Amino acid sequence: MMELVAFPSVLSPILLIISVFVLVRHVLYPAFFSPLAKIPNAHPLAAFTSAWITWIRFNNIENSTVHEAHKRHGSVVRLGPSELSVNCVDDGIKTIYGKGFEKTPFYSVFTNYGILNMFSTLQSHPHAIKKKRISNIYAKSHLLSSPDIRAISTHIIHKRILPLIANRAATNTPIDVFNLYRAAAVDMTTAYFFGLPVGTNHLENEDKRQHWQGQYLGSSPPDYMFFLHHLPQLTSWLAKFGIHVVPKDRFFFHDEFDAWCLNMCSGAEDLLSAVASGAEKRPGYFPVVYEQLKRITRKENMSEDPSIRLDDSATRQKGREAGDILDVPRSRQQLEIASELMDQLIAAHETMGISLLYVSWELSRNPKMQDRLRAELKSLPTPVTYSSADEEVPDARSLGDLPLLHAIVMETLRLHPAIAGGQPRLTPPNASTKLGDYANIPPNTRVSAYAWSLHRNPEVFPDPDGWHPERWLESEPSSAAYQGNDKKERWFWAFSSGGRMCIGSNYAMLMMKYILAALHTNFISTIVDDEGIEQTDGFMAGPKGDKLILAFQPAP
Repeated sequence: MMELVAFPSVLSPILLIISVFVLVRHVLYPAFFSPLAKIPNAHPLAAFTSAWITWIRFNNIENSTVHEAHKRHGSVVRLGPSELSVNCVDDGIKTIYGKGFEKTPFYSVFTNYGILNMFSTLQSHPHAIKKKRISNIYAKSHLLSSPDIRAISTHIIHKRILPLIANRAATNTPIDVFNLYRAAAVDMTTAYFFGLPVGTNHLENEDKRQHWQGQYLGSSPPDYMFFLHHLPQLTSWLAKFGIHVVPKDRFFFHDEFDAWCLNMCSGAEDLLSAVASGAEKRPGYFPVVYEQLKRITRKENMSEDPSIRLDDSATRQKGREAGDILDVPRSRQQLEIASELMDQLIAAHETMGISLLYVSWELSRNPKMQDRLRAELKSLPTPVTYSSADEEVPDARSLGDLPLLHAIVMETLRLHPAIAGGQPRLTPPNASTKLGDYANIPPNTRVSAYAWSLHRNPEVFPDPDGWHPERWLESEPSSAAYQGNDKKERWFWAFSSGGRMCIGSNYAMLMMKYILAALHTNFISTIVDDEGIEQTDGFMAGPKGDKLILAFQPAP
């Protein structure tokens, strides 16, 4: 009996010690003694728990919430016990996105075929190896003089985009330009990667375009990406017990998508074999990016032995084409190339589609600016004229030098960044860091910057919520009202910055300018339905309505 009585007396001190430890570790230390305690909290709970910012992300209101916190508290705010958001350049993005700050597991979901690509690689050194393989064919100097880029642009603009829009204009039929632009991005990019004969033709084949878009949305369901980005371990653990917070169908769509990319890789191999056998190497008909990745990975002695079998998912349907393609053993080299190209294709599809949509929306709301742009485009030595017998596109350098076109694209990317959300990094493991006015930020603190907030600093971008292309035309008198107290280019972050900034930024800018030149030289656009044009409030910031319906009519 005495032993039973003694048990609670022993337990009480243990519970007291545990309670004190929890109080100190999770309440007193983060609130008063942590090096982060001096940094303003975005929310009263931010010092104690990550539950608040997790809830914000779950509700897809992250960018606006963090931006409001910066407006209240300044350039550095605390989002969680060990997480910060930074909204400055010096001691901000120049530090975080320089050397020594590695990516967080947030990016792991972008891995394909179980093989890391540039975007999903967390460590800087292996990323640098992957980047070096293809950085030269994405360099601005290469793209401006590339016969492949010129041939691809000429073919897709004159054979696909302009006939499609001309038909809609002639029949007075509006079009969803979000679908149009995403299709154009995929067609152009697959042509550069795999060659025109192998690449997609989504612009002319609406059924295939809709099928592909359905596969993409099924493999990366927007309403469930929160769980894959922020709670991947919990999501995987629950699935083992039959609780699928992300629909099981995702695996089926993912298989279809994986097979699609591998099939195009096989098509690129056929083109290379034909050239090796003496076929003409025609500009636009050669798999530029695929060939370079294959050549460089071969120099690295990457295994070409087809000994790897992809995991057989529970939802794969045997007998379907995708299942047959995925059942073929692959080499490490094949999967390395496919993972990289898949990631870049998805990035081009989303970011170019979103950016072009908002350029068209802003121009359609501003007919005078649209007229100014058309006049500039027609001043080119070789304008994109649909009725011309010669199917030509402007020289890439001439197109890139057009000041108003460049200003319109830059201002749209500033106001409507496609990747608007936080891009997390970890502070270096063996050193403290200074961010903003705060020194001694401890190692392994999660830190992020947001293009949404950087682009809305009123001291750099007066009237930050307005669309003013003239702010990028400093030679014009009207530009003075929109000049801030720092160089705009330092704060422009649509493509991130540092060694891990978007490798395709020059490619995206050039191809978007070609598409815009084709449309706005020949047609006038007006808005039919822009319901849901507001941007979503997460990492990728497309229109909430997933559409923009415009009408086109021939320009005078």
